[in-house]
Amino acid sequence: MMALNEVKGLVSSLADSQGVSGEWSINGDVNIDEELSKYLANFKIELELLSKAVGENDLITAKCALVMMRLYSLNLSNLFLDIFEDIERVGWSKEGALPNVPEGYQIPDSYNYKKK
Repeated sequence: MMALNEVKGLVSSLADSQGVSGEWSINGDVNIDEELSKYLANFKIELELLSKAVGENDLITAKCALVMMRLYSLNLSNLFLDIFEDIERVGWSKEGALPNVPEGYQIPDSYNYKKK
């Protein structure tokens, strides 16, 4: 699985090094990886329920599954929105002092960076 908690730690460290402080979107006490796993597992349970309900033409149960899938989708969206907002803040805010990336810049080979 992903290591989203690592994102939280690295963004926080980078922010500290650049003097960016204050409130963050990602709750420091939350284990993001556990939240992601929980939301995805719950979404899958509801998807399985929806599949069975559609197969049985049980529209009420299908609607119940959709309600919960909608909730877990929103939770996932908010989780990633929090990550996005913190990355945006440390990388592009007026508070931070990260340099602009020059046109044509290439990641040095020493990083063994293989973009997928």
